Amino acid sequence: MVRYEHIRIFQCAYMLTIEAYKITANFGREFKFTLGEKIKNIAHEMLDLIMRTNSLPDNEKHKFFPEIDFKKENLRVYLRIACDLKQVSPGRLGAINEKIEEVGRQLGGWQKWTAKK
Repeated sequence: MVRYEHIRIFQCAYMLTIEAYKITANFGREFKFTLGEKIKNIAHEMLDLIMRTNSLPDNEKHKFFPEIDFKKENLRVYLRIACDLKQVSPGRLGAINEKIEEVGRQLGGWQKWTAKK
């Protein structure tokens, strides 16, 4: 079984997924089962992609990096929509965007690491 708990990008994406649940728990009824579910699903998909990518041989990991990056940016857009709809405060959006940026930094480092191999 491939271990992924030790890699920093997984840890960051995991905490981001937990944060998605916390944020969407306070959404209004109109948004909880549409926008809220979309945000949680994107966070889960990104986490799944990271786990899948880590299980691949090093020379194949690069194939999934663009998809992980897309999910990261997709999450950022839907959270911005939630903020514009007053479901997330601008301060909370800023805090979660920092977590998204950390995932991006870790992804960049992972890309450089695999390029060297």
